[in-house]
Amino acid sequence: MYIRPTKKRRSSRVRVLILLLLDAAGIYLLVWRRDVIRPIQVGPTPTPTPSAAEIMAQAHDLYLQGALDDAIATYEQAAALEPANPTPYVWWSFLLTLRRRTVEAVDKARQAIGIAPDSAETLAALCMALDWDAGVGDQAKLEEALSTCLSAIDLNPGYAEAHAYLAEVYADLGQTAQAVESARLAVTLNDSSVFAHRDLGYALEKQRKYKEAMAEYQRASQIHPRLAQPYIDLGRINMARGKYKESLSAFEKATVVDPHNAHAFDSLGWALFQTGDYRRARVVLQKGVEADPTYVPAYGHLALTNYVLTDYEGAAAAFKKALDLGATEREYYFELGLAYAYLDRCDEARPWLLKALEADPASAPAQEGLKLCPEKKSSP
Repeated sequence: MYIRPTKKRRSSRVRVLILLLLDAAGIYLLVWRRDVIRPIQVGPTPTPTPSAAEIMAQAHDLYLQGALDDAIATYEQAAALEPANPTPYVWWSFLLTLRRRTVEAVDKARQAIGIAPDSAETLAALCMALDWDAGVGDQAKLEEALSTCLSAIDLNPGYAEAHAYLAEVYADLGQTAQAVESARLAVTLNDSSVFAHRDLGYALEKQRKYKEAMAEYQRASQIHPRLAQPYIDLGRINMARGKYKESLSAFEKATVVDPHNAHAFDSLGWALFQTGDYRRARVVLQKGVEADPTYVPAYGHLALTNYVLTDYEGAAAAFKKALDLGATEREYYFELGLAYAYLDRCDEARPWLLKALEADPASAPAQEGLKLCPEKKSSP
């Protein structure tokens, strides 16, 4: 018997067909959405620009590590980012002073004062830079340094570093009692200050209280073991006491903790020269001029060492470089002239020998050099 399909079965088949079509459409839509509506491609997440405060924190860490040149460059970055902030200029000046780049240090300190003229920190930075720039006998700079430090203390009597720098100025002016008093006050105000102890040592050294001075230098080196200056101070004071082994050890330590410190290499090289180890002295002094090609004392000492070793070519080159960079030692005139004379380069020797006689008419070495290089007589 033939049975006709019911309407219910036909509607079921239709529903199945419709569902299949809907499923296919859904799959197509999902594929289409993946192909057409793609996610936005995002690059690396940009890092925020460090603030001046963050950069200065990095610079201070570099200072504590003994990386002074890197610290200088980093404080320069902070100053460029916040030119109206005196703090990076204060530190920039301080570190330049430690590098013996004192003309630059004075300039940066004056910039800091231009930003904050009533700040003890900016004035103290200028005081230190002026004192270290004064050298021997520059009374005008020492007097300005003294006035600047006193102004800093008037603004902030509790600022230990201002008292420490004042102590060094007093010591350089020969007022050692006042120097010791100021340095002791600095230590009382901040017993953790490197330069409070260092400058107390300096003031005591000027009074020839060497054992007490050494104790303060050693305390400074303990506070900041990666800073070369206290070791240089220890080396210098041991040389004055005739303790050459201890002196050389301290100077060597300074070159180890700060291998880019021209002053440390110069101090070690000159100490070796004074002990008669000329060849080693030359090697060390050469490292000094390589560490800082503008550091005048290292060129002068290298020239003298080459001269003693009868390397007149090397002596002449180093003396000339020292004088070109601003050396003021009058003996360099006749020593350069004699070096040229021994090389039979009299045309170059005579001007320097005559300059030496102009500075000191009684200069026997200059007169001896002119005998080696007499004035040429013109042909009739």
